[in-house]
Amino acid sequence: MAQHAGAHHGDFPGGRTGGHRYLVLGLGSGPAADLAVPPGREGLIAYGPLLSDNGVRWLGTAALVRAPDSDTARAALTPDRYAAIEVHHWRFGGRPS
Repeated sequence: MAQHAGAHHGDFPGGRTGGHRYLVLGLGSGPAADLAVPPGREGLIAYGPLLSDNGVRWLGTAALVRAPDSDTARAALTPDRYAAIEVHHWRFGGRPS
């Protein structure tokens, strides 16, 4: 997954504490979507395409986002370009257990 603005995900401006963080997965349907990092995404931690094992076929897009709620996090992806969009709570070190 590409990191926002070339930074390590631990160095993003929001830091490791405070706020809500989400893993947003857009499951692909049709042509590739949301390939470029969206502009003006201050809460974006990491972002990038999900590719097949051989790196040729686009399967979807993943984003790590700091947002006030799951609906705001979901807005990191274009809704009508995916078969489904999943939003999961996330924290540095992985998803909460």
